[in-house]
Amino acid sequence: MRRCQKSGLECDGPKGTAFIEGTIVKSRRSLKSASPGTKHDIREQDTALQSISQSAISLRYNQNEVYICYARKHLLPNGPIDLGLQDLRLADITPTSGRSTAKGPVFNHAVLSFATVFFGAEHRQASILTEGYGMHGAALKQLNSALSDSRCYVRDEVILSVITLAMLECLVPTGPQNYMKHMLGLEKLLALRELDAIAHCSTKTSDLYKGTKYMILFASVRARTPSILARPEWKAAMRVNCSSEGLQEQDLCDVLADCTVLLAERDKLAPRWNQHVRQQVRLISNAMSSLAYLHGWKERWDADYDEKSAFEESPRPGDRNWQLSPASSVDNESHCLPTALRLESDAVARMLMLYNTTLIYVLQLLASLPYESPESLLDDYNNNPNTNRHYETPSLRPWQCLPHQDDDIWQCIANGEWTAAERLAALQIGRCIPSYLDHKRARSDPQFSSPVVQWAVTTAWTTLGGDDTAEGRWIRASRRDPSILETF
Repeated sequence: MRRCQKSGLECDGPKGTAFIEGTIVKSRRSLKSASPGTKHDIREQDTALQSISQSAISLRYNQNEVYICYARKHLLPNGPIDLGLQDLRLADITPTSGRSTAKGPVFNHAVLSFATVFFGAEHRQASILTEGYGMHGAALKQLNSALSDSRCYVRDEVILSVITLAMLECLVPTGPQNYMKHMLGLEKLLALRELDAIAHCSTKTSDLYKGTKYMILFASVRARTPSILARPEWKAAMRVNCSSEGLQEQDLCDVLADCTVLLAERDKLAPRWNQHVRQQVRLISNAMSSLAYLHGWKERWDADYDEKSAFEESPRPGDRNWQLSPASSVDNESHCLPTALRLESDAVARMLMLYNTTLIYVLQLLASLPYESPESLLDDYNNNPNTNRHYETPSLRPWQCLPHQDDDIWQCIANGEWTAAERLAALQIGRCIPSYLDHKRARSDPQFSSPVVQWAVTTAWTTLGGDDTAEGRWIRASRRDPSILETF
């Protein structure tokens, strides 16, 4: 109406609604009659489409690819096995491909057997498990053949295969001590490598060697045999192309490597302990030096991270009200168990767990010596007139200037209370677990737990007495993650 008025037209307002019916006439050009042959073709196409829609469509897939993808979710990202898988092609794991059979590369068969057995065990599929064990036997045979060839046994592929089969023994053991046999064999293979070649190898190969160090150290500590990683040339090789965080971590690995040597030396001296005074002094001196080194490492760590990385909730393990009854259950004792540390990242939590694990093993060594205190050993040595004095004895209390007055662990160490310090270090590992898992869960990455964390949790659980104590049950309850295994 307004539009009419603006145009100067008379308008009585809107009228009623009217519907118009019309027929659309097709163009004559489109009314061409179809030939009989065309109609026949259309009927055949309709029949074919109908038969396709009614029949079951079978999707083809590579089951080996499924097993590999599942296993990779539980492997360390950019770890030794994952590095090998990054170069794997689909043709390498296709069942009909020659590269996935015994005639193909040894790593292909090793990783397929690992992935198949692991998938079958996790999903309780007996047929898949049987298939995987058959592949495992063939992989072992192929690996032994490669190890007998001097041109093959130093190749990265062979080392990767040994690591893969060792991980299989770790996750799904096929026999007692098989994991240890693989790891000790791996260490012998590394000893055959030329260090000059390792020092100038590619970054990927260097990462492969660095990724094996924890597995080797775990095995050496358990077997109480000196590790190759305690040698100065290997310590230097492991530091090539390391970040600042990697160097801090390597510092702790060096102490662990030294600890394997000290443990083996202690076992050798134990049957005739009193007959080897000089060896006793050297052993205790080296053990105390390792302890002093850890004290300095912790001071530097606290200076870098204390302000921004962690804060503690009360009660703390050193509080007077913090007591545990070993005979009680976790539920009944939850009011006096330690609370978790809140840490900046899972990397910080992992580093603290590695530090406390290293500290536990050094303290266990000192506690195992047949003397009440280090002072008594050195007093015997100094008071013996027949002793040659060319040994220099270190300061027995290098930790007198504690990093913090409330550091309960080092207060126990200063008093020579090795076992009490061990337990407090184990509890510190337990306090790091929730923060580690929370950070991983926040990244939607709960499947994998670092080997360092696995080893630390197992060490803490064992140190605290396992499930026979409230602290041990608390460690088990704190895990909240089935991937933290008790296999190391």
